[in-house]
Amino acid sequence: MKKFLSLFLSSVLVMSILSGCSTSSGNNSSGDGSSSGDNSGDKTVITFMTSGTQATEGEDFETQTLKKMVEAKFPNVTLEVTKLPDDQYYTSLKTKLATGEAPDMIWVQPRNAGANAVYSLAKAGYLADLSDLNAAKNVPGTGDFTYEGKVYAIPCGVQFLGAYYNKDMFEANGIEVPTDWDSFLAACETLKNAGIQPIVMGDKDSYVMQFGLYQLAANAIYPKNPEFDNLLTDGTTKFTDKDTWDKVLSMYSELYEKGYIEEGSLGIGASQAIQQFIDGQAAMTFDGTFNASAVKASGAVDFERGYFPLPGNAAGETTYVAGAPGAGPAVYADSKNAELCKQIIEYWFDAESDLCKAFQNNPRFITSYDGAPVDPLFSSFIDAYNNYNSFYWCNQAWPAGTENEMQALFGEHIGGQGTTIEQITQGMQNKFEELYTE
Repeated sequence: MKKFLSLFLSSVLVMSILSGCSTSSGNNSSGDGSSSGDNSGDKTVITFMTSGTQATEGEDFETQTLKKMVEAKFPNVTLEVTKLPDDQYYTSLKTKLATGEAPDMIWVQPRNAGANAVYSLAKAGYLADLSDLNAAKNVPGTGDFTYEGKVYAIPCGVQFLGAYYNKDMFEANGIEVPTDWDSFLAACETLKNAGIQPIVMGDKDSYVMQFGLYQLAANAIYPKNPEFDNLLTDGTTKFTDKDTWDKVLSMYSELYEKGYIEEGSLGIGASQAIQQFIDGQAAMTFDGTFNASAVKASGAVDFERGYFPLPGNAAGETTYVAGAPGAGPAVYADSKNAELCKQIIEYWFDAESDLCKAFQNNPRFITSYDGAPVDPLFSSFIDAYNNYNSFYWCNQAWPAGTENEMQALFGEHIGGQGTTIEQITQGMQNKFEELYTE
């Protein structure tokens, strides 16, 4: 891992130098806490870089609400927020970390999830310890942001994967919400026979394959062995084990083989799939609560939306949901404003603060505080989560890149390139071992 990080950071630094990259951040503040910028007066500039898309309706939480309310609470602070699409954020963050010019506050993912995973960033020494904060003790989900006993970020609530569905289509065809795999397949067959496309997916953006696969894994693998991912590290379990990932991939493949997922999905982007769903061209789409605003937007037809967990379980068994703490803010370890950043985070996650109350209305996350408002569309999911009928998204426990191998090979499988289920699981195992060794 040390060799990998050294080579990685060196390559990013060289790329930064060659491209003439030049960045600025709130770390250029003087020792007394005031900013060295010419236009900031006596105020301390705190920089925060996050990922995501700007809200299309109302105030954007990070760039508008958060900035406004932090500056009102801390009159000596100017909060500069940069919000980038995910891919751009990952690239920019790597560069800034490599050059020692990271923002005061950054956005990180739980466990091993993605290029800004808390485990790898904490291990490399990039994050400040937040264990002494009240938020670290009181906010649900901080365990997924804990590395070697220390909390390094605060999760912004919880996010779920599920199946958005057209209630009008279901009711018109006499379909009840399915609660097991066989009844789900029967619902798809009923819709198909009625001339309705059961499911649309935007597999051109291959990450959406995770939206269905992780739900099936939450029901087909983890109830039998909750430690499956942890045991991968010493070879006790493997992706190639019978009736584990071979079963999950086969179940998901069946939806493509039977035409339940729209043919040609590899040519449909994620946003196109959502558009087709809201235009009434398909009865369902698998997506996350984080895309609720887009899925609930007005389309070509009006209909009532519903949301249920993809039931990969047998009849009579519990249906588990795929839910996980969402990403959250962390403090750059070398920030000269680290203590002030911690105060901002405390204010943000103080359940009694105006900022926290405003945050709880942010549709991007479902806050797991007791008594926090929850969209009725997702109330059954938060109930399942609070009752421990939930498993995290698998990639959060895998070295980043394992899921990319899964997506690439599954794309070949459904694209007719002859890649078998056994080759997918073997490819996942090989990639895991390669990355875990690094």
